[in-house]
Amino acid sequence: MNLTTKHKLTREQWEALDIQYSNTPGLFDVFSASGEHYILVALLNKFGYHPHSREAAIEMAQELLSNGYE
Repeated sequence: MNLTTKHKLTREQWEALDIQYSNTPGLFDVFSASGEHYILVALLNKFGYHPHSREAAIEMAQELLSNGYE
């Protein structure tokens, strides 16, 4: 997804995202969006990121988690 800014989340945000990402099924694990996907998108929105699809949300979460936290 290559976020334009390499913004790092706070530790609290990173931990919340890590937990939710772990709870969110992969794209090929379910036929349609699950409640966990919606929670992941809502969490990303809360942090100022606005994915436009389940796939974008998962990719965005992966990148943010790989960036670590401040």
